[in-house]
Amino acid sequence: MVNCSQNKRVTMKVKNNFLPSPKRLSRWNYCVKKFMEFCKRTDLHGFKYIAMEELTATERSVWGLAVFISVICAAFFVITAYRWYARNPIVTVIESTQGAIWDVPFPAVTICDLNMISRRAALAFSTNITLPENITSDFIFKTLKFAPLIHSSIYADSSQMRDLHKLQDVLDLNDMSIENLFRLLSPMSSCSNLIERCMWKNTLYRCEQIFQHIFTGVNLCCTFNYYAVDDPDNVIRSFRFPTPRRVASCGYQTALTTILKTDPTDYYSTSFASLGSLVFVDNAYNVPDLDSSVRMANPATEVMIAVLPERTYTTSGIKSFRAEERNCYYNDEIQLANFRYYSFHNCMALRKVQILMKTCNCVPFYFPQKDYGRICNFHDIECLEKVINPAWLNDNGENDNNHKNDDQNNLVNCMPECEHFDYPLEVALGRLSKHIPLSATAFFDNIVLENRSVVNVFFNDLVATRYRRDVYLNWQNILAAFGGLLSLMLGFTLISGFDFVLFFSFKVIYDSISRLFIGDEHYNSSFTGHKGFILNIEEHKTDNWVKKAKKTKFHEVMEKKNQLERYTNRY
Repeated sequence: MVNCSQNKRVTMKVKNNFLPSPKRLSRWNYCVKKFMEFCKRTDLHGFKYIAMEELTATERSVWGLAVFISVICAAFFVITAYRWYARNPIVTVIESTQGAIWDVPFPAVTICDLNMISRRAALAFSTNITLPENITSDFIFKTLKFAPLIHSSIYADSSQMRDLHKLQDVLDLNDMSIENLFRLLSPMSSCSNLIERCMWKNTLYRCEQIFQHIFTGVNLCCTFNYYAVDDPDNVIRSFRFPTPRRVASCGYQTALTTILKTDPTDYYSTSFASLGSLVFVDNAYNVPDLDSSVRMANPATEVMIAVLPERTYTTSGIKSFRAEERNCYYNDEIQLANFRYYSFHNCMALRKVQILMKTCNCVPFYFPQKDYGRICNFHDIECLEKVINPAWLNDNGENDNNHKNDDQNNLVNCMPECEHFDYPLEVALGRLSKHIPLSATAFFDNIVLENRSVVNVFFNDLVATRYRRDVYLNWQNILAAFGGLLSLMLGFTLISGFDFVLFFSFKVIYDSISRLFIGDEHYNSSFTGHKGFILNIEEHKTDNWVKKAKKTKFHEVMEKKNQLERYTNRY
């Protein structure tokens, strides 16, 4: 407030009617200012203590270090989790242990005699075949004993190889293939020679009605419910279904039951130190071999093979991935030779054949596709043994590194099936008794149990295990995993995330644009406004804010007049 006498004129010099404008903040100071504003408003753990003015500088620094470490740990765990998800985008989980068994096809059951060469058949062959002058029938009979070595893991010695070469010359003379030779020499020229009686779902069948011949790496065998390859020349004309058979019950004698007979006197060549038969149980669309689940049935025993079926299926999201990403093929995605459907088992069998074809330029006689290449014979036995020998494969890979990649590219790339059925087995054995009357069961009528074995294959339970193969890297799992990590490290919530986005996308960006285009003076004045103030003259005389006006003649006359009036009034 300014007070002056009536006869004095006072002038005031005011420098500015507004607050002085602040200096323009540097980029670093501006970022620090906005960070402190964010710390005061966010509900993330620890941030508010950084900006709390009641704390000392040391305490605030400690809290800042703790928050910084938490942010680094959270980022590390999130990145690690994402990389793991990216490497494993698909997960297989148990969906249910109560799936119905009628949703699972019954497996294929293949029965092979352990006797690879029939003594009677070998003797008849050596007697009836046309021979050159320097070879006798007795030599042929003895050499036939080593014939299974052509595709065996047991190596033939030099003398056996020499004899097998002569045997091949005899076969060429008689225009006989390797396949026909083993078909003639097999003790299973007819399935009834090994399988004496068959029962399916408590109904008796002639074994030729439900079993068919098939060549395997072991021998000529008989198979039930086999659908891996379509063979018009060897198909069951009756009781043939378009898809594999199924059952709706479980337990003993509810599925397949057979009586197998063994003739020890006819054994001539075998790779097993035992009598009896091999029973392969595998998927109906897989070719049976020694990589399949196999059990042995010896004479005078009853074998109960309980199957625990398992089914694996995929969700629709799996198909959006490339085969290399999901690491599996669908059954109809790749065509393998003349197999009906793709399976990892069939693919590996084909891969072995491709290795034989590349190395020996021939394929095994038991391979389902006959026109795939030249059939291997006894002249190829040296090459076949090299391929079977693992040491040769390792040496060949080390010495041929330059062409290794090219060779690998020519082989089929095998990966597991995306959807498949599995058949784990449980086996129980019992000894057959000759003194127990079996007339009450029609299945055992007129059966002599000497050198016989009974094989029962059935589902162990009414329920099956069902697996689901699903996409692991989806938004639900990402939200759950990443949200849990961020919540543990920083106390992150959906609301705090919204506040973070709101603060940095609207307030910070808007303020930055305002500083850039509007200017600091207008920007600050928009928030500070016009500020009035009171000026005290006496306090600001030293700063020359208030100065006396210059005297004029009028001022001198008025000053004398005032003095005269004051003198008159006094006296």
